Amino acid sequence: MTEIKLASEIQEVISSGRILNVLVVDDSKVIRSAIREILELGNIQVTEACNGKDALELIYNNVPDLVLLDVVMPGMDGISVLKTLRKSYSKFQLPVVLVTSLGSSSEIVQALDFGANDYVTKPVDFDVLWARVSNQLMQKQTAEYLRLAQSNLEKQVKQRTAELNTSNQQLKNEIEVRLLAENQLQKQANYDELTGLPNRSLATDRLYQTLLKSKRHNLKPCLAFLDLDNFKYINDTFGHAAGDELLREASRRLTECARESDTVARLGGDEFLLILEDDRANNSGQLRETGIRHIGERIIEAFSAPFLIEGHELNITASLGFAMYPKDGDDSNKLMRHADVAMYRSKNEGKNTFCFYSPEMSAKAMMRMNIESQLRQALENNEFTLHYQPIVDSKSGKIVKAEALLRWDCENLGMITPDCFIPIAEETGLIIPIGEWVIETACKQIKKWRDSGWIDLCVTVNVSARQFQANSSLVETIRRSLKKNDLPADAIQLELTEGVLMKETESSAEIMALLEDMGIKLLIDDFGTGYASLSYLQRYNFDSVKIDRSYISNVLLSRQDEKLVKAVIAMAKSLGMSVVSEGVESKGQLDFLIKENCEFIQGYYFSKPVQADEFLTLLKNMNELKSRVKPLKIVSGRA
Repeated sequence: MTEIKLASEIQEVISSGRILNVLVVDDSKVIRSAIREILELGNIQVTEACNGKDALELIYNNVPDLVLLDVVMPGMDGISVLKTLRKSYSKFQLPVVLVTSLGSSSEIVQALDFGANDYVTKPVDFDVLWARVSNQLMQKQTAEYLRLAQSNLEKQVKQRTAELNTSNQQLKNEIEVRLLAENQLQKQANYDELTGLPNRSLATDRLYQTLLKSKRHNLKPCLAFLDLDNFKYINDTFGHAAGDELLREASRRLTECARESDTVARLGGDEFLLILEDDRANNSGQLRETGIRHIGERIIEAFSAPFLIEGHELNITASLGFAMYPKDGDDSNKLMRHADVAMYRSKNEGKNTFCFYSPEMSAKAMMRMNIESQLRQALENNEFTLHYQPIVDSKSGKIVKAEALLRWDCENLGMITPDCFIPIAEETGLIIPIGEWVIETACKQIKKWRDSGWIDLCVTVNVSARQFQANSSLVETIRRSLKKNDLPADAIQLELTEGVLMKETESSAEIMALLEDMGIKLLIDDFGTGYASLSYLQRYNFDSVKIDRSYISNVLLSRQDEKLVKAVIAMAKSLGMSVVSEGVESKGQLDFLIKENCEFIQGYYFSKPVQADEFLTLLKNMNELKSRVKPLKIVSGRA
């Protein structure tokens, strides 16, 4: 009996059964209705629930064939529902397909680890939704069929022993059907459905076998982790169908770069693993590393050619990290961990390259993990403070603003510099609660200063790109903090780096419009350090630009920097914006900026960032005098 005929028999058994029921759980009635319409076209009965609690009650009363579960819901979210279900129902008993707007591969992998059978991303591609729902229903029906076939087979063996000769052919056919189904399930368990490559489970087993052989024959295999650079941008811009096509093409190019004896696997998302076998015993470490370098160069070159995806030529690069056995680890866990560390070093070094693991990388990775761990407790432990650096009106010599700068004195690690912990906070999403704390604290402080008589003083606060992707929580935080402290909108201003603008989305543009409607003034920070600042000045209503300190520090030494600073000031004035020059440290720099009519000055020439009580002293010294005061003594160093 051919495989096609056997597969047809399985399908006949499945399709001849009862009408299947799918429970759709989503707090959006529009999404539930759209999904119902699609599923009912496939003769599937649909039940709806608008929240996790109702969903559990429906399931316990009448178990559906599949649950289509939204991750983000008010009250009990989808992950909590999933965890609860898995206490009572296995993945085969009750398939669960998550509907998620999460883009991080690590968060999706975590959801799959909690027991999700599959996932669909928002905005929902209904073709993909139908394919994945029908695939899970097929798997469940196949599993139920196999279970019944197994039970019937055992009964038939007992009941029809006397008829064995006549029923032997029928029994053989049933066994073949079972084996075919098991083979199909086995393939799904070990191979990536999208690319056909070995998945994490099979790759881990192959790595284990490779290391066993290497120990016996003194071989030096190498493990490589590869990550596509800026893959999320492709998904967000062109859609997940284009992303899937890109992953398939990347898989093909990687496979062409490897030898037949090597393993190319997809770990999930845009992460790939390569097991590079060693075929020569007693091969010197230097020669082996040279050979691996050639492979790395070959892969980088393979990705240098544009990817033609849905009619678009996309330039997608890759970052690789290599870990060699036994130098970089004598077991699979160490090798995988160290290859991952090396890959992230490649990312940090500008992407589109490869790095070999070194012990120093682990030390830095451990320090980063330690900082991240401590950072998660910093707010609760009251370890953050705000320092304030004055911004001076160049005409009056008085302080008119203060930039709020975050400082972290960790109980276990001591003072951690912002350039060290801020990137970690942004990567982990901790910048959202930390940013809320900064805004709330700054508003409390400006309230105290204004109540003390400094009625025109305002504070500028730095905001990150992640805060503009937080479903308008930034707007609500500012509105709440201003109202709580009875402050007008001009009490606080926001400083945006070009990084915020380069990650512009529809929601971030909406947030900036809401802030403008509230009367919140926006400043573009570090102007001149990026590539698209001029276009952003045309598209958004910025109140001020801040000239980056790198240009101010050389303005008296570099003719080019002098021209640039003059051009920025002239351009800002033509657009009706003021200019803040940061990093001013000498009287010569100050005199130059005053001559060029730069309105606001910030830097160590006046003061370093100080605590609130010290800032109050600065206010009294510089603002209560009628005449222009002499600048404070220069303090060496930077904010």
